[in-house]
Amino acid sequence: MKRILVIGIGNLIMKDDGIGVRVVNAVQSKLQEMNLASLIGETDVQYCLDHIRSDDNLIIVDAMIEGQEPGSVQLMSLNDAIHNRGKLRTQHEFSIFDCMALHYPKVQGYLIGIQAAEIDFGFELSEALHQRFEEICSVVLKTIETIKEEAGYA
Repeated sequence: MKRILVIGIGNLIMKDDGIGVRVVNAVQSKLQEMNLASLIGETDVQYCLDHIRSDDNLIIVDAMIEGQEPGSVQLMSLNDAIHNRGKLRTQHEFSIFDCMALHYPKVQGYLIGIQAAEIDFGFELSEALHQRFEEICSVVLKTIETIKEEAGYA
Protein backbone atom coordinates (compact mmCIF):
# COMPACT_ATOMS: atom_id res chain seq x y z
CA MET A 1 0.00 0.00 0.00
CA LYS A 2 1.35 3.40 -0.98
CA ARG A 3 2.14 5.65 1.96
CA ILE A 4 3.63 9.00 2.83
CA LEU A 5 6.81 8.61 4.87
CA VAL A 6 8.21 11.68 6.64
CA ILE A 7 11.92 11.39 7.44
CA GLY A 8 13.78 13.74 9.76
CA ILE A 9 17.51 13.79 9.10
CA GLY A 10 20.32 15.67 10.73
CA ASN A 11 23.06 15.53 13.31
CA LEU A 12 21.87 16.41 16.82
CA ILE A 13 25.36 17.36 18.01
CA MET A 14 25.84 19.95 15.24
CA LYS A 15 23.40 22.65 16.44
CA ASP A 16 20.95 23.58 13.64
CA ASP A 17 21.93 20.58 11.53
CA GLY A 18 19.60 18.57 13.79
CA ILE A 19 16.52 20.74 13.05
CA GLY A 20 14.97 18.13 10.72
CA VAL A 21 15.17 15.46 13.41
CA ARG A 22 13.89 17.81 16.12
CA VAL A 23 10.93 19.00 14.05
CA VAL A 24 9.81 15.51 12.96
CA ASN A 25 10.15 14.31 16.53
CA ALA A 26 8.06 17.26 17.79
CA VAL A 27 5.24 16.70 15.27
CA GLN A 28 5.33 12.90 15.28
CA SER A 29 2.05 12.50 17.18
CA LYS A 30 0.30 14.87 14.76
CA LEU A 31 1.68 12.88 11.82
CA GLN A 32 0.38 9.70 13.41
CA GLU A 33 -3.07 11.31 13.78
CA MET A 34 -2.91 12.08 10.05
CA ASN A 35 -2.10 8.39 9.34
CA LEU A 36 1.36 9.28 8.07
CA ALA A 37 4.45 7.22 8.78
CA SER A 38 7.47 8.98 10.23
CA LEU A 39 11.07 8.07 10.76
CA ILE A 40 13.84 9.68 12.77
CA GLY A 41 16.76 8.92 10.50
CA GLU A 42 19.36 11.29 11.98
CA THR A 43 22.55 10.63 9.96
CA ASP A 44 22.05 6.88 9.50
CA VAL A 45 21.46 6.64 5.76
CA GLN A 46 21.33 2.84 5.78
CA TYR A 47 18.62 2.88 8.45
CA CYS A 48 16.60 5.29 6.30
CA LEU A 49 17.07 3.21 3.15
CA ASP A 50 16.00 0.07 5.01
CA HIS A 51 12.64 1.70 5.81
CA ILE A 52 11.87 3.25 2.41
CA ARG A 53 9.55 1.35 0.09
CA SER A 54 9.86 1.82 -3.65
CA ASP A 55 6.29 3.18 -3.90
CA ASP A 56 6.58 5.58 -0.93
CA ASN A 57 5.84 9.25 -1.28
CA LEU A 58 8.72 10.67 0.78
CA ILE A 59 8.97 13.92 2.66
CA ILE A 60 12.50 14.60 3.90
CA VAL A 61 12.94 17.32 6.52
CA ASP A 62 16.49 18.66 6.80
CA ALA A 63 18.53 21.78 7.47
CA MET A 64 19.69 23.88 4.53
CA ILE A 65 22.04 26.81 4.09
CA GLU A 66 20.75 28.89 1.21
CA GLY A 67 21.25 32.44 2.48
CA GLN A 68 17.62 32.86 3.55
CA GLU A 69 16.30 34.06 6.90
CA PRO A 70 17.13 31.54 9.65
CA GLY A 71 14.11 29.35 10.31
CA SER A 72 12.52 29.95 6.93
CA VAL A 73 11.08 26.83 5.33
CA GLN A 74 11.57 25.92 1.68
CA LEU A 75 9.81 23.21 -0.29
CA MET A 76 11.17 21.51 -3.38
CA SER A 77 10.33 18.32 -5.16
CA LEU A 78 12.51 15.39 -4.24
CA ASN A 79 13.34 14.88 -7.91
CA ASP A 80 14.67 18.45 -8.10
CA ALA A 81 16.60 17.94 -4.86
CA ILE A 82 18.15 14.72 -6.17
CA HIS A 83 18.99 16.15 -9.58
CA ASN A 84 20.38 19.39 -8.14
CA ARG A 85 22.12 17.80 -5.16
CA GLY A 86 25.47 19.26 -6.18
CA LYS A 87 24.02 22.78 -5.89
CA LEU A 88 22.20 22.21 -2.60
CA ARG A 89 24.06 22.99 0.54
CA THR A 90 22.90 20.53 3.16
CA GLN A 91 25.06 18.38 5.41
CA HIS A 92 23.44 15.26 4.00
CA GLU A 93 23.20 16.00 0.31
CA PHE A 94 25.70 13.34 -0.71
CA SER A 95 24.65 10.45 1.42
CA ILE A 96 20.86 10.49 1.41
CA PHE A 97 20.22 11.97 -2.05
CA ASP A 98 22.91 10.01 -3.86
CA CYS A 99 21.75 6.76 -2.26
CA MET A 100 18.14 7.49 -3.15
CA ALA A 101 19.09 8.28 -6.74
CA LEU A 102 20.89 4.96 -6.90
CA HIS A 103 18.42 2.73 -5.04
CA TYR A 104 15.08 4.48 -5.63
CA PRO A 105 15.37 6.38 -8.93
CA LYS A 106 11.58 6.70 -9.33
CA VAL A 107 10.82 7.79 -5.77
CA GLN A 108 8.36 10.65 -5.45
CA GLY A 109 8.20 13.25 -2.75
CA TYR A 110 9.55 16.48 -1.36
CA LEU A 111 12.39 18.02 0.56
CA ILE A 112 11.38 20.46 3.25
CA GLY A 113 14.50 22.50 3.91
CA ILE A 114 14.77 24.63 7.03
CA GLN A 115 17.24 27.48 6.86
CA ALA A 116 19.94 26.99 9.50
CA ALA A 117 21.64 29.83 11.34
CA GLU A 118 24.57 27.88 12.82
CA ILE A 119 26.02 24.50 11.97
CA ASP A 120 28.80 23.88 14.44
CA PHE A 121 29.48 21.59 17.38
CA GLY A 122 26.80 21.96 20.02
CA PHE A 123 23.84 20.08 21.45
CA GLU A 124 21.34 22.95 21.27
CA LEU A 125 19.74 24.80 18.39
CA SER A 126 21.01 28.28 17.64
CA GLU A 127 19.14 31.06 19.42
CA ALA A 128 17.51 32.06 16.12
CA LEU A 129 15.99 28.61 15.52
CA HIS A 130 15.26 28.01 19.19
CA GLN A 131 13.12 31.17 19.30
CA ARG A 132 11.22 30.17 16.16
CA PHE A 133 10.95 26.43 16.85
CA GLU A 134 7.18 26.28 17.41
CA GLU A 135 6.59 28.42 14.31
CA ILE A 136 8.89 26.20 12.25
CA CYS A 137 7.04 23.07 13.43
CA SER A 138 3.72 24.68 12.53
CA VAL A 139 4.88 25.67 9.03
CA VAL A 140 6.35 22.21 8.39
CA LEU A 141 3.17 20.50 9.60
CA LYS A 142 0.97 22.73 7.40
CA THR A 143 3.25 22.00 4.44
CA ILE A 144 2.93 18.27 5.05
CA GLU A 145 -0.87 18.56 5.36
CA THR A 146 -0.98 20.38 2.01
CA ILE A 147 1.21 17.73 0.37
CA LYS A 148 -1.05 15.00 1.77
CA GLU A 149 -4.19 16.68 0.42
CA GLU A 150 -2.69 17.39 -3.00
CA ALA A 151 -1.47 13.80 -3.26
CA GLY A 152 -5.00 12.55 -2.64
CA TYR A 153 -4.34 11.02 0.77
CA ALA A 154 -7.07 13.13 2.42
